[in-house]
Amino acid sequence: MSLVHKTVGDVMTRDVIAVGADTPFREIVRTLAVYRFSGVPVVDRQRRVIGMVTEADLLGRQARAGGAVGSATWHLLRHRAFSRRGTTLTAADLMSTPVETTAPDARLSAAAVMLARYGVKRVPVVDPDGVLVGVISRRDVLSVYLRPDADLAAEIQSEVLQKMMSLAPSQMSVEVDNGIVTLCGKVKRQSQIDIITSLVSAVDGVIDVRGDIAAEIDDTER
Repeated sequence: MSLVHKTVGDVMTRDVIAVGADTPFREIVRTLAVYRFSGVPVVDRQRRVIGMVTEADLLGRQARAGGAVGSATWHLLRHRAFSRRGTTLTAADLMSTPVETTAPDARLSAAAVMLARYGVKRVPVVDPDGVLVGVISRRDVLSVYLRPDADLAAEIQSEVLQKMMSLAPSQMSVEVDNGIVTLCGKVKRQSQIDIITSLVSAVDGVIDVRGDIAAEIDDTER
């Protein structure tokens, strides 16, 4: 028996805005400004992801072209017309490729690692054929920590303590306050305490685990 974890598909944005390889520079800027995105996927005619265009890509191009971006802000840049080069550059010229993607059935923890490792804010979600089916952002991943405390307590009591550890509510109490779990009770063996703590920590939405758990037998001594 194992815990059921939320997947990328559970929290991703499904109504995805994307651009084509031939989308002009100014249209990309306009898309980012209108939807307040930091980047958009670039897709081919079959909606397969072929790249990603971000604010950094656009600013980098402007800098290489001699634009004064040292003191300019993105707010100012997106309201400029970019008339000098905006009609010739396309997403194909600007996009980063290959692009890191994830799958709908990937665990949220794996998506979090990807976002942190590559320092990106959004990752395209694709099906086995590489077709864009969603986008997951840092905000989406963090949304798991907004679970109600009552839901967390119920899952810990039912799925971890009762089903996985065979502990009745009378043996172990669970209190959750803003995602911080406090356990109080008594178990047979000392080694069970670490197991319980690890399992509870793995529940989606748990921020920290604290407790006052006593053991009848210390089986950790050699």
